[in-house]
Amino acid sequence: MPNLSPKAGTRNESPDLTSFEHRAGEFFSRTAKVATTWFDAEGQWLPLSTPASTRDRYWLCFALYAQGATNLADAVIRAGRTHGVAHGGMADRSFDIFHTNIACVLLIKHRSRMAPDVVEMLEQVVRKGLCFLPGNRQPDYQFHGYNDNMPAKATMGIILGGEMLGDHDAVEHGLWNLRSLRNMLFRRGINSEYNSPSYTPLTIHAMAEIAHHARNKEARDLALKIEHRLWLDLAARFHPEIGIVSGPYSRAYNCDTIAHLSSVSVLIWFVLGDLSRPSILEIFNSEHGFVLHQKGDLPHNIMNRCWTASGNYHVPPAALRMFASKSYPFRAVATAEAGDGGPDVPAGPVRIETYLQKDYTVGTSSTHFLSGEQSMTYFATFKRKSEVNSFRDIGTIFHKFTANDEAPGLVQFATDNAGNAYTNFGEQDNLDSRCHMLTLQSDSTVMLHTQPALGFAGLDVSQLAIVLPAQAEAAKPRPIRRLNEMLVFPAHFSGADEVRIGNRPASSWAGEAACGEWIGARIGKLLVAVRPMAYTESLGKPVVRLEKINNYEVIRTTFYEGPERTFTRGELKLVFGGYVIEHAGTDEYHSLSAFMGEISKSLFTDFHLTTRRMRYRRPKMPGRPALEMELSTSASSRLLRYAVINGRCVSQDVRVHIDGLVDKDIPIITDPWTSTPSYFPWEEMYVPWWGLKGTIGDREA
Repeated sequence: MPNLSPKAGTRNESPDLTSFEHRAGEFFSRTAKVATTWFDAEGQWLPLSTPASTRDRYWLCFALYAQGATNLADAVIRAGRTHGVAHGGMADRSFDIFHTNIACVLLIKHRSRMAPDVVEMLEQVVRKGLCFLPGNRQPDYQFHGYNDNMPAKATMGIILGGEMLGDHDAVEHGLWNLRSLRNMLFRRGINSEYNSPSYTPLTIHAMAEIAHHARNKEARDLALKIEHRLWLDLAARFHPEIGIVSGPYSRAYNCDTIAHLSSVSVLIWFVLGDLSRPSILEIFNSEHGFVLHQKGDLPHNIMNRCWTASGNYHVPPAALRMFASKSYPFRAVATAEAGDGGPDVPAGPVRIETYLQKDYTVGTSSTHFLSGEQSMTYFATFKRKSEVNSFRDIGTIFHKFTANDEAPGLVQFATDNAGNAYTNFGEQDNLDSRCHMLTLQSDSTVMLHTQPALGFAGLDVSQLAIVLPAQAEAAKPRPIRRLNEMLVFPAHFSGADEVRIGNRPASSWAGEAACGEWIGARIGKLLVAVRPMAYTESLGKPVVRLEKINNYEVIRTTFYEGPERTFTRGELKLVFGGYVIEHAGTDEYHSLSAFMGEISKSLFTDFHLTTRRMRYRRPKMPGRPALEMELSTSASSRLLRYAVINGRCVSQDVRVHIDGLVDKDIPIITDPWTSTPSYFPWEEMYVPWWGLKGTIGDREA
């Protein structure tokens, strides 16, 4: 792969980092060296931090075998568990979707370097993955609106593993999966697990391996088209001067939302070099400053990236051009679809939109992905400095809805199953957001409608077809002493440069905003103005405060704070939150005061009478036309009565629009419609992880 960064190699003149092979090779070299401090010659774990899992061990061996450390690699594999316990111990211990599919690719790439007993061991692991129950062919590993990286891995394993072990039926099942994903991308703009910093790289990797290694021509061709399609969407949302992928994100962890070390940034760095920030090589510097996933587990974060570095990627020319440069403003829109997210979260379509300007980006999805705990339904990125030279120069903004003591930046310690502490700790991997959200976006202007998750009131398990352990616990109403939503501004290295509340300056990130007041901030190259839209039926007026929490600056709207109590579903349906958020570059207005002076002329209407109606009217401003946005929906519903911009309903039917591209540039969109051939291999729709049962009405003969 070419290096699109004009600064390639300037961080360190030695080693050579000018190609994918050189970058992956340097990473493998450093990883193999540090691995000797993690494992002894028998493959046993040495540190007092969280021990390497079997998938960690398998990932690491891509580096060890590539660097000639074959004896250590064999030992590391032998000492791992070749089975897994998934989801609370309810899984069959003979199968793990990670192990079987990593083992398959390890054998394809490094079989000749392995000891015979290791080859035999890994082949047994791959063979188990070709099964139905449990295995890669069980009915939940379809592309049906959920975590697409899982069926992508399964498809890779049964096609490549089936070819490896002579299982023609497994290959046919994998082809059916690919055809199903192709048809999803025919009717939609992108896959269900859209634009995920953690999981899109895994789906791309799986398709890339099929495209590169499969012997079946149809499998290669379909996988390559799908891979190209995913690269185009990723490139469309990548900001070349900021160096990260813009929002919205279907699923993201804390390290992703604060723009530290995310899997997608690592993938793009391996493929394109220092255009992406940060470089994974910074992790070998003890002063790296990253908030790391998995409670600060450094070895895991290195071993995991060996999987990324092992790939054979095929980035189409149109994607390479978008990665390298864009003309601003730049827009990318796509539709996706989500499966059933449980009580109160029915299956349905999602519209995702990204707007990029030279100094900032704004992204929204029309609603959250599934139940929304990990969704960045609204996500903004911006430059903290005129020229971004480090991940420290990148800022982000996102939304969270929380209860009680839940807050950003809480530190957690890793422990074993008995509660004994390991030495690694770090910020929580994810601050779950517990709300229902709808959005409306017009370029750099966003309207958010939010309400607390009805799950706070508990679940009526009698209405569920099956009661899982987590749902049985969630059936109990949650005692609440504080209910709030936050706009979160990570400030690990620096915070806001200037803050205003209404028409008055604030000396620091602190203070309370009165009802109807705008809150504005200048942060690096971004001007942002926030107008809370929050009220309740019976809890009184919400309180809006600026607060500093750990390494974060937040705008917190508190709906309830008082004695611990429970809420009914009816009460929660009458708690209304949300915002209008305006974004601008510092080059557009000479001061924050000037920007807010124009924005403050806007008018608002917001009320609930059977449905909520939110309206925002902004007069013409310097450089910006007049704007009217209006949204109406039933309480706690994912369905919109309408969402209009300047009187026109926002289309939910656009498959994909990317500035500068036409349909013929986008694989699959213009292909002739091809029905997925008849194939229904399951005698029963049973998912062993959860004991989940489906029902079959008809099947094609």
